[in-house]
Amino acid sequence: MMSETYRERLTDNVGFPLEPVKQRADTDRAVIAEFAFYLAKNAIENGITIRAAYNDPNLRIKAETTAGTAVRLYEGAVQYPASQLSDEDLAEGLLIAENYPEFFKEISNLGLPVFNPIIPGAGFLQTCQADIAIGRGLFEVKTVTRNIAGKDIKQLIVYLALQAATGERRWTVGGFFNPRKAEYHRFEVDELIAKISGGRSASEVYHTLIDFVCSWDVQIDTAF
Repeated sequence: MMSETYRERLTDNVGFPLEPVKQRADTDRAVIAEFAFYLAKNAIENGITIRAAYNDPNLRIKAETTAGTAVRLYEGAVQYPASQLSDEDLAEGLLIAENYPEFFKEISNLGLPVFNPIIPGAGFLQTCQADIAIGRGLFEVKTVTRNIAGKDIKQLIVYLALQAATGERRWTVGGFFNPRKAEYHRFEVDELIAKISGGRSASEVYHTLIDFVCSWDVQIDTAF
């Protein structure tokens, strides 16, 4: 359902679909994906192009360093020691990052992108960060070769529920962006939740989720 119903391909200036960024064998896929994300973030926040950010040594190194830190945070410093990206890795990351502005143009009607919006915690879930908020939309970045999975949808719905629990329902559009595959999924949250929950409203589902995370006397020390 998710892969076909809501999927859109990014297109070039004349309407032809953009080609996916090929994944090289034996590459550090996680760090390359994070590098692309933070390179795009640095470019957008500085009002410059992706390539200009890449050609700026300070911004490129900042993106690479932040990417390594982020991956070690969720992979573990012991299991994932610090490593430096090769020139080929950086070039691949650049190609992936250049699809971010194309995505933002496709959904420009929602507003301007904000990277890493803060999601308030509740119960045993601590405050965390989502990937990209654009107006009334919240999008998670999945730089993968697989299709969107159920766990991805659950993660996004939890974020939406946590935000709604503040009393301000900030996001009514949700979706996923895959800069490697040059495609994205966009949907109205109420419509999707009704489909996957047997007709329940978003507010009902949110309420159930928040009741669950607040009913356990547990504290999680790691980021969600």
